[in-house]
Amino acid sequence: MSNDPYVTCQSCVVKDWCGRRNGSVSLPPDYPLNSECNGFIMLEQALKLARVPREYRNANKANYELPSDPTKDEKSAKLKRFLDNPVGMVKSGVNLALLHPNKGTGKTYTACSILNEFIYKGCMDPELFDFENPMALYIKFGTWANRNRDRYRDDAMYDETIRDMEQMREVPLLVLDDIGSGRITPVIRDLIYDVIDYRKEETKSTIYTSNFVDSVLKQDDYLGEIIVSRMMYKSAVIDMGGRDRRADIKF
Repeated sequence: MSNDPYVTCQSCVVKDWCGRRNGSVSLPPDYPLNSECNGFIMLEQALKLARVPREYRNANKANYELPSDPTKDEKSAKLKRFLDNPVGMVKSGVNLALLHPNKGTGKTYTACSILNEFIYKGCMDPELFDFENPMALYIKFGTWANRNRDRYRDDAMYDETIRDMEQMREVPLLVLDDIGSGRITPVIRDLIYDVIDYRKEETKSTIYTSNFVDSVLKQDDYLGEIIVSRMMYKSAVIDMGGRDRRADIKF
């Protein structure tokens, strides 16, 4: 097995639900168990298409530390439900908003943990994943906005934006990370409205993270009330305050 923790993590996850890997399905004595397992290939492809940053590829339920006892704390109980049943979340069209002005409190890590768990548990479901199109997609809002402000000035950029927009609208689970950051122009506001409104109408699950609370995001200099009202439709809002976990990282 590879020493790469990313590969090792995936192998452990596959083992949890693959009958061949967990021993519940017998194999011929001479059958070499390797990465050509169909489940492993589907998992690899789904993770690749999701565009999760390398920093968060090992974010998952096994590595996630709940902030407190989920039997006693409502926030932890909500997070645990999303981590335990991400497929149910997506199929029911529930959204999640992880908001708090403090930085480094685990908003992105939480969003990516739920996204990765959804891929682990759903990549073999043909209703969720067809191998060609992402079943989950991570978008860093500020980076996406910077790339698309001038889309009308370049034909190649316009075509790329159209492809991205189609994926963002149709993907079963979309993570819009750090939404509201950066300079938001009328073009960006129109584009993100199109995505959010479509997903609301089609009851597709979206996870939002932001360093701004909803009252700030509603301001005209940010997203505006019409967009935020659609964001918050059928959304569980979790106050992701706490310590700066990045400060805990030792080198």
